Amino acid sequence: MSIQINRKKLQVTGIIQGVGFRPFIYRQASQLALKGWASNTGDGVTVDIEGSPSALEAFIETLQKKPPINSKIESLTITNLPVCGYQQFELRNSAGQQHSMFISPDIATCPACIDELLDPSNRRYQYAFTSCSQCGPRYSIINALPYDRERTAMHTFPLCQACQHEYENPSDRRFHAQTIACPDCGPTVELLTHQGKYLADNITAIKQASAALTKGKIIALKGIGGFQLLANASLQASIEQLRLHKSRPEKPFALMCRDIAQVDTIATPSALEKKLLLSAAAPIVLMDKLIACSTLAEGVAPDNTRIGIMLPCSPLHHLLLRYLPFPLVTTSGNLCNEPICIDNQQALDRLANIADLFLIHNRPILRPVDDSVVQTIHNEATLLRAARGYAPITIKLADNQSAQHPQRPTLAVGGHLKNTFAISNGDYAMISQHNGDLESLESITGFKHNIADLSQLLEYHPELIAHDQHPEYASSHYAKSLHLPTVSVQHHHAHLLSCMAEHAIKPPLLGIVCDGNGLGDNDTLWGGEFFTLDPSSSISRIASLRTFSLLGGAIAIKEPRRSALAILWEYMGDRVFEHTSLAPISAFTEEEKALLQPMLNRRINSPRSSSLGRLFDCVASLLDLCQVSSYEGQAAQRLEQCFAATASDDYYRVLWQQNKELTRFDWQPLLSDIIDDLNNAVPKPLIACKFHNTLVEMMVDMTHKSGQKRVILSGGSFQNRYLSETLIRRLSALDIKVYWQQKLPCNDGGLALGQLLAASNRGTHNVLGNSR
Repeated sequence: MSIQINRKKLQVTGIIQGVGFRPFIYRQASQLALKGWASNTGDGVTVDIEGSPSALEAFIETLQKKPPINSKIESLTITNLPVCGYQQFELRNSAGQQHSMFISPDIATCPACIDELLDPSNRRYQYAFTSCSQCGPRYSIINALPYDRERTAMHTFPLCQACQHEYENPSDRRFHAQTIACPDCGPTVELLTHQGKYLADNITAIKQASAALTKGKIIALKGIGGFQLLANASLQASIEQLRLHKSRPEKPFALMCRDIAQVDTIATPSALEKKLLLSAAAPIVLMDKLIACSTLAEGVAPDNTRIGIMLPCSPLHHLLLRYLPFPLVTTSGNLCNEPICIDNQQALDRLANIADLFLIHNRPILRPVDDSVVQTIHNEATLLRAARGYAPITIKLADNQSAQHPQRPTLAVGGHLKNTFAISNGDYAMISQHNGDLESLESITGFKHNIADLSQLLEYHPELIAHDQHPEYASSHYAKSLHLPTVSVQHHHAHLLSCMAEHAIKPPLLGIVCDGNGLGDNDTLWGGEFFTLDPSSSISRIASLRTFSLLGGAIAIKEPRRSALAILWEYMGDRVFEHTSLAPISAFTEEEKALLQPMLNRRINSPRSSSLGRLFDCVASLLDLCQVSSYEGQAAQRLEQCFAATASDDYYRVLWQQNKELTRFDWQPLLSDIIDDLNNAVPKPLIACKFHNTLVEMMVDMTHKSGQKRVILSGGSFQNRYLSETLIRRLSALDIKVYWQQKLPCNDGGLALGQLLAASNRGTHNVLGNSR
């Protein structure tokens, strides 16, 4: 009696290249006595396989339910074919001309490779480039697709006989691992002086770098996606030197700890935060700092109750931290407002005035990928900066749109700060890694290079360009320079649509979008907005903060005292200058007041704004927490940190002004009450807490007025953990479903996806130009 044999062809798409997917398929097929072949293609993996029906069923079930840990299957298409009598199962050479919208991000060193790294009997003992099919660099070293060694930065390192045997051995975890290397055939490490003079190599170089860090030296280390600047986190002098030469006077530094045990001496991570630290992405995780922490120098995170921590993400980092009893300050290897350095000579040229020594290697970094930043909100991981371990991020758009119109290949260039860009191809959008703030010629050049790089990698040719409606953003200038059709997208619409796309939800709903500023109608800078989306996807602006002047325009963003003065003048008039007991008034000299008073009276260089971010600035200035910011969001951060140990449900008055079509939150009673509390010596932490609670009450009240049962939260103000979590709890208790961004940043790093959605001709075109 003959055994029934069936043949099936499987087309798999998703993050399945660079994650050990084909070796996994090979092993599963071998265990089930299936025959055929598997191959990488430009858009995924093709499997042509035949065997008994039960074996095929088991194979497909395992593929769907237990794929490799770092893979993500987006689609699986199965076709029945005539049996052709395969004699074995094999992995064939990659083929195909299409280019996938799924690329594996860089993956932190897996536990098995760490064990080998620290095992004196293993041939990869103390080897700084140990990796396997489950870990190692991916996106940062891919030169072309499909993902194979000859198309990566590893192509210049031919495999030795031992590595070749592992690569070809189906039972080895390095079977078809494209980043495989060892001390005999792989990259090497060198330690150089800041003048480029060779000092040592490999493990000797690493040990000497560790010794130098112990003595207070600053090291520039070539990591996975770029250079990092490292310093001893326990030495104040080292921190001060790093801050001085990097022009970063106060912004908190992130730390790299050796292991979870060391993290526990510094912070109080939750179970989820520990899981994130140990994940394959190995991001910087924001968490609460121990109240009595003697391990760190004061300058690491001054005036902060929270701190960003990560664990080693590469073998080189693991080896370096192994020889150190203290955590390391770890910050991007760049100058202020410049892209991260990725080339050895580039780093020596740009960082020689900061770093004492350079720990480099000869594996090329093909694209810059900074460290990702994550925090937890309402017990959910929430991305604040999308980079190493997460980017590029691919999100399906089809569920948000109508299939009646074809999707034009679109490039969305994002915003001006925390820039990311995005491309759409068919039903998918790919969002780039974090590009930083487009505040310098170098950063703008890097932004343009990264767009060209991804376009070349994917052989992508956009037909439409989406950009922010602010004409002076560097990204908007670039969009116009491409001489292609463009779509201008309102800043806060993009925030709202980005969150919609991430969660694949459709209207009707209410969107609460709050941030520093974005250009709205009539040259007003919005930033505290409430929108409704009707079933046709038309956006209506139903409420906002009462506007006030930004005294001096852009400089007001960097000086919270200016927002405070302008808002106080709004209802006190020139009498405000008599209130010298108020912190923002005393923060100005008499000469400054003489210059600012006529500006206020005549509204010279004072655009109107409804920004919640600037209202945060005003209150931080009133409490004398921050008068002049040295980094973006400093005032709001200090205001949130101020009441970390204070618990109160009290809040100030919530009053609204009703215009013809728009309701305005009136901040005047709120500020009047705050001033009364200051005059009555109410503790500042309690005032800060009541202010936050008032914003929550205001948002809950407007949600109730809107009648909506689903609410989207977006914009940089919702990086504020207390504000977000308190609002989510309050709305959830009212049976209102709340969505906030998790896969993408709620700040301007998420704008590009919303721009794509707005520019689409499929169902969301009605959102353009429909706000009031």
